[in-house]
Amino acid sequence: MATRDSDGHGKEAVAARLIITRHVTGLSQGEFAERCGISANTYNQYEKAKNLLSLDSAHRLCDTYHLTLDWIYRGDPSGLRYDMAEAIKVLRSARQAR
Repeated sequence: MATRDSDGHGKEAVAARLIITRHVTGLSQGEFAERCGISANTYNQYEKAKNLLSLDSAHRLCDTYHLTLDWIYRGDPSGLRYDMAEAIKVLRSARQAR
């Protein structure tokens, strides 16, 4: 799959959403990955945008952290739990203010 940065669907965009989601949970990469049964090395490759998150891994993240595929792959937060969506919004705003 080709990287498409401009529309927010490429590896880099998915990686950015994984990072911000993990930061909202307050977990390290290893803890975040371990809780849903993904190896730390594999997960690290997703956050570094070296590999696109597999559908199986995305489902694991969704089941563990109550995420949606629309959020992970398309950047649409509308299906996220309110507290998660708000925390992501606040963190994004803080990062943009820097």
